Parts: sequence; structure tokens; C-alpha cells
Amino acid sequence: MMRKLILLAGAVGVFAAAGVPTAGAATPTTFTVTGGALTISAPTASVSLGTLGTSNTAGTVSGPLGLVTVSDLRGGTTTWVASVISTAFTPIPANTAIPAVDVSYDTGAITQSANVVASAPATTDLTGVSPVVNGASTGVSTASWNPTITVLIPANFAPGVYSGTITHSVA
Repeated sequence: MMRKLILLAGAVGVFAAAGVPTAGAATPTTFTVTGGALTISAPTASVSLGTLGTSNTAGTVSGPLGLVTVSDLRGGTTTWVASVISTAFTPIPANTAIPAVDVSYDTGAITQSANVVASAPATTDLTGVSPVVNGASTGVSTASWNPTITVLIPANFAPGVYSGTITHSVA
């Protein structure tokens, strides 16, 4: 009996050494990660910038707008520019509006992920589409800030509730 086992073991060793394949299958496998979009989000609810009493001298109202975030999901090396424009601030009841030239935007501190360098160029007013943050990404990234909006109120301005719209974009 022992002799048969030794012969059988020897035969298996000969077949294995000769390269007789064993059962199995190899399947090459891949997957794809697609790039995403470049987006910007900002508060959509009404924001109060404060209250100022009428005066024979000019004054300002200012306050935080709320968190603005750029998400760059395109991947790779990319750049982007976040911009802002403001309408005039019109009063209720109807009277003289405060033009967008009297509206300023201070980006404040920018929080950024590891794959982006974001900086704020000088912005004078919001009469046209004004760049407020420039970004250079080396992969999927985000940058966020909470800007302060300041509105110059001219001297002797009529009392009322003034409203305008500040619109963010990114490209």
C-alpha cells in the first residue's frame, strides 16, 4: 500500500513539473472615474445687511453674505475664476436707488482643500462682473469664503427698505 502511494505521489510530481495546467481563469478588469463639474453655491435666502438711520452725512451698512463655495470636480490641473455682480438697491416705497457702484465685496478668509490655491484679487465695486476669487487646482478641490457686503448710503437719503441681488458665477 505504501508503495502505491509513493508511486502516485511521484506521478503527480511529474505532471506538475511538465506544466500540465491546473483549473483556473484570469480576467482582466478595469473601471473608469469620470470628471465632474465646476460649480458655485451661495446663500439663496434673503440676507439683511443691517439698519442705518437717516443722516445728513454718508454712512454704510455691511454684513456677512453667508458661505460661498466653489467645487472643482473636473480633476487634473485646472483654473477657475469666481465672479460677482450686483443690481442697484431699490427702495420700497419707490425713490432713488443706490447704484451697484456703491456696493463693495470683501472676500475675507478663504478656506481651501489641499489641491487648490485660491486668492482674492482687489475688487472695487460690483457694477459689472467682478472677479472675487481666483483658483488653481491640481485635482478635485473646494474653496469657501464668507464675504462681507458693504453698501455706501449717501447723505440725506430717503428712508425705506432697499433690496438688491448679488449674483455669483464661476468659470
